[in-house]
Amino acid sequence: MDDRIRLVENQVEEIKKKLDIVEVINKFVPLKKRGRHFVACCPFHQEKTPSFIVSQELQIYKCFGCGKAGDVFSFMEEYNRIDFKDALEDLAKIAGIKLIRSGKLNKEESIKKKLFEINKEAAKFYNFILKSHELGKEALAYVEKRGISLEIINKFLMGYAPKDSRLIINYLLKKGFLLEDLMKNGSFGKSQYRQGQTYDRFQDRLIFPQIDFRDRVVGFSGRILPGNTNANLAKYINSPETEVYHKSQMFFGLNLAKERIKKENLAIIVEGELDMISPFQAGIENVVAIKGTALTEEQLQLIRRYADTLILGLDSDFAGNKASIRSIELADKMDFEIRVLDLEGKYKDPDEAIKSDLKFFKKKLKEADTIWDFILKSSVKNYGVESPRGKKLVLVTILPFLAKINNLVIRSDYLRKVALAINSDEDSVVEEFKKYLKAENGIIPIKKEGKEEIERGDMRERLEERLMTLILRMRKPKLAIKKLEWRTLRFKKIGEVIKKLKKFEADRVVRKLEAELIETFNNLYLKAFEEQNTSEERKKERGKILRQIEELELKDRLKVLSGIIANLEASEDEDKIAKVEAQYAQILTKLAILQRARS
Repeated sequence: MDDRIRLVENQVEEIKKKLDIVEVINKFVPLKKRGRHFVACCPFHQEKTPSFIVSQELQIYKCFGCGKAGDVFSFMEEYNRIDFKDALEDLAKIAGIKLIRSGKLNKEESIKKKLFEINKEAAKFYNFILKSHELGKEALAYVEKRGISLEIINKFLMGYAPKDSRLIINYLLKKGFLLEDLMKNGSFGKSQYRQGQTYDRFQDRLIFPQIDFRDRVVGFSGRILPGNTNANLAKYINSPETEVYHKSQMFFGLNLAKERIKKENLAIIVEGELDMISPFQAGIENVVAIKGTALTEEQLQLIRRYADTLILGLDSDFAGNKASIRSIELADKMDFEIRVLDLEGKYKDPDEAIKSDLKFFKKKLKEADTIWDFILKSSVKNYGVESPRGKKLVLVTILPFLAKINNLVIRSDYLRKVALAINSDEDSVVEEFKKYLKAENGIIPIKKEGKEEIERGDMRERLEERLMTLILRMRKPKLAIKKLEWRTLRFKKIGEVIKKLKKFEADRVVRKLEAELIETFNNLYLKAFEEQNTSEERKKERGKILRQIEELELKDRLKVLSGIIANLEASEDEDKIAKVEAQYAQILTKLAILQRARS
């Protein structure tokens, strides 16, 4: 095992020993004691009746409403929307444990820390020049002309990089950084024309610091000012990839927008810093920006920490961009609810729309297209519907999305829309859709006999799961488990572990179980104590389940005997046939008695 992995695992265990999950979760969610466990309304979904259970005994939590579950680390990750590394650091602080890092880890962290410090100081310098120095006057005038307030300049730490690179370089050197540190930062380069002098890549640009969700300056984006006549310069440039800056993982403004996004469970995604700043300044604060129109998997994983609904408010050419369709496909695969802002061609981007007509922009946000409307419109625009090939490509694009609509009325409505959009009759489109479903699902009919066997097996497993849950609530579950024959392998294995224990204790069971069975046991155990039923009600339910299991066993036995009788009839052995038929009749009588008792 890698020393670094072992080091982390050891520290995780040390932190877990020091912390009580109940005390940690109670800092964020008020818990109430109920029996052996603690309960609360789930912090991960809306509910009125508490279904969020925390076990002090097992040091785990589980919500029986939304299914979220885990230990103290996964709670911190989920609740605070952070990754494991950040959860480790936060919990170490709570536990009063100083994290130890291996030499390699220490070096990596040291480099990153240095880059963060350089970026922070550079951002402060640029911000000062923009707001308070003669050199920043032209840039400040441009910012004010764009309607950006001083409050917003400060919130986003906007700045200006002066033409003379020596100013920022000398400032950073005086702060104690080395020239080699600046070169690693990515914002600085060596001039090809001035004897290898160091220069600022962002010189004479309006600066937008790229700040991550933990409020660390990771890089910069720079925009040329309108007065710059050099046609060779790109309008925008960004920091190159460094140890701390990865464009594919960044959302501009997430540090300021994350709480509102989380509260509304909705993220509006726009393209570029100014398209993010305009709505934010206008009071629409659940907005973030990306570079370009293509969303990455890393960005979607990051935004999923805060919301599972997205409105894409990208530039007017978004609908014609194939990368945009791929972004939507990716977000759809990750189960986001996606809508698309349509400015109806009146404005080229959100910034222009807000400056011209804020009321219109807010209205269009509320009326944002569904993913299906957008995909249909954009695929018609991309491929055209004048040719058979164009129509085919539209269908190829839209049908996979329509297949995910569970509501048959809505699905039918969209199939009608598709037919109208491609100038085809509805029946033909429906037929193509059926062909797609058949090819996608590979439908193979199941014989009725085989289907019944599968259903009986599933029923037996569900009954055993419920029975195990009820037994775990008993004062002496070990005795009840000993009396039963478990057919479902996972419950059989759990039962075997419990039977071998001198005394039943949940944490002892967990220590003895195979790793893949721990989650099953934890869920059963928490469920057992989550329910508010009386011991008499539980006793009655146990009896009912045992009778249902007996019924299933009798039906299985009848099936076996039917096969034996069929084989014996071919051999014409009357005595054996009579004996087996007598057994069959006996079991049939038992089954009838059980079924009458149930009804």
